[in-house]
Amino acid sequence: MEQQNFIDERIRAFKRMYPECSDWQEYRVFTAMCVRYFFFQEAGVGFDLEEASEYLTDGKSDGGVDAVFNDPGSENNDMIVVQSKFYENSQLTGADVAGELYKISETIKRVDSHQVEGLSEKMVSAYRNAKSQMGENGQIRVVFFTSYEPKTKRERNKIEKSNGEIFRFCDLELYFRGDIEAQIEIVDSGKLYADFGVLRLDRRDNYLEYEDSVVVNISAQSLQELQNLKRNGLLGMNLRFFVRQKAVDDGIDNTIRKEPENFWYKNNGIIIICEDYEIDGTVLRLNNFSIVNGGQTTNRIGRMDIERDFFLQCKVVKIKGGTTDEKDKFTHDIAEASNAQKAVKAADLKSNTPEQLRLRERLSEKGVYYITKKGDKIPQKYSEPYQSAKLEQVGKLSLAAVLQMPGSARSNLKRIYQDEYYYPIFAQNAKAGVIADLLKISWYYDQFIKGNLKDRGYDERTVLPMMKNGKTFQLACVAFLCKISYGVFSYDTVAGLRGNVDELKPVLRQMGQMEQLISRKNQEERDLFFTIFDVIGDEVLGVCFDDALERAAEEQRTLAPSDYLKSDANYYKDVVKRLWRKYQSNQELRRAVDLLCGQDG
Repeated sequence: MEQQNFIDERIRAFKRMYPECSDWQEYRVFTAMCVRYFFFQEAGVGFDLEEASEYLTDGKSDGGVDAVFNDPGSENNDMIVVQSKFYENSQLTGADVAGELYKISETIKRVDSHQVEGLSEKMVSAYRNAKSQMGENGQIRVVFFTSYEPKTKRERNKIEKSNGEIFRFCDLELYFRGDIEAQIEIVDSGKLYADFGVLRLDRRDNYLEYEDSVVVNISAQSLQELQNLKRNGLLGMNLRFFVRQKAVDDGIDNTIRKEPENFWYKNNGIIIICEDYEIDGTVLRLNNFSIVNGGQTTNRIGRMDIERDFFLQCKVVKIKGGTTDEKDKFTHDIAEASNAQKAVKAADLKSNTPEQLRLRERLSEKGVYYITKKGDKIPQKYSEPYQSAKLEQVGKLSLAAVLQMPGSARSNLKRIYQDEYYYPIFAQNAKAGVIADLLKISWYYDQFIKGNLKDRGYDERTVLPMMKNGKTFQLACVAFLCKISYGVFSYDTVAGLRGNVDELKPVLRQMGQMEQLISRKNQEERDLFFTIFDVIGDEVLGVCFDDALERAAEEQRTLAPSDYLKSDANYYKDVVKRLWRKYQSNQELRRAVDLLCGQDG
């Protein structure tokens, strides 16, 4: 099969997988396919084509932006701005890429400065929505996908280097046809290990043994050959594939070009974990293996033109353990320890801790498959979207609802790794039934938002932004009302502390004897939650935001919906009071909450 035919076949397969896009033009399917395989490939991160249609922005006056959304795999909800080029036969030049990227950079500047005349409403709306969802430390990342494959590594490096300076305010990632093919293959196969590989050593019998493992010096050219053959398949068990860091990449590249003989001294090398290996003279044969540290080094070596071979250090670690669980734990521990000083996601470092494993067991009893480590596959019996969850998803929902910190959950998710929040969320006292219900309520809210909100007559200035962006506040409000309904605390207690946030917080975080939020299954469950979301959004959050806008106008300052929703203080000072009043006066809201909590008598 010719290379281009691989992409063509995958586009056809994608249309079969998602019949809703069967009549889309090929270039649009190509964009959706790349987004799905690069950003929605992990277990627990579902790809919803209906939702994707909202952030696929290609079309007339799109400003060069084909898609814009938040990365579900990033800790800080990074904003991804995508441009993709699907070519049947044409060649790509550095000037072509530069032109497209320049257009995107200008579009970003225009939208950020509110100069949107001539730009499509859909693109501007998707951009602003994604930016409002970014965390406090979130990044803007521009990603360029193309079905073109450079003929040589030198051509590829030239295209990358010539365009790297355009974006000084954000990261730039370029993916060519070979990268896309490799990503699709590794995601579809689900393999965390490469089955077999060969590397060349510097000389016969030059290795240092430690028990069943060894340290050797491997040929850079042989690593390049293996990387070109396996691509990301070499990095299946790595806690991250590789992190693009321009200064580090440039340093590696300069050493390879100018002084390859010194690479061994200047680079830390790589770590490979494997089920077995064999050294035969100057040949290292590996079976069921993965690079667990050194992805960036491997990536740069794979992309460079190496005119003079050189060597780098390689630690080959043979997996210990008898059972599958023991082997998995050993592998994860090696990967974690070797990456501990690098930009590894905090979720990865927590994934195999005792409290996470205990929570996994308790959630399983509640019908939820808890994904604690890279490569987990969701069993078929967990078929509903709310029956699986990742660590960060549980952390975000719990921070918003259980700990009553919706602003932090939306914009400062790293707080879940601070001990004062981490242990109440994940440790022994964490309520698995509450977490399972939060997953379901979160899914209900997603379905609620997918409806045509504009047709419901909501105020476009105040209510609509609160509906679209206020999910964490909605979850906090629902949990608050459930706690009231179950008698965890009384509103009189809350009202008496509203002037003292430090004393109010521990009261709101109480869970009492609550083991779940939804205590009674009801055929009208979906409609009851939709009623709750409607009242909270329209008569609570919308009104509070309107009041905040008036205060901001009096003080001659602007207030964006995202700014209002980043603040826990707004929840404590404004929303809780307004929410209680509505719970008291709106019989429909009270009936819905009491029915779900089994308090209707």
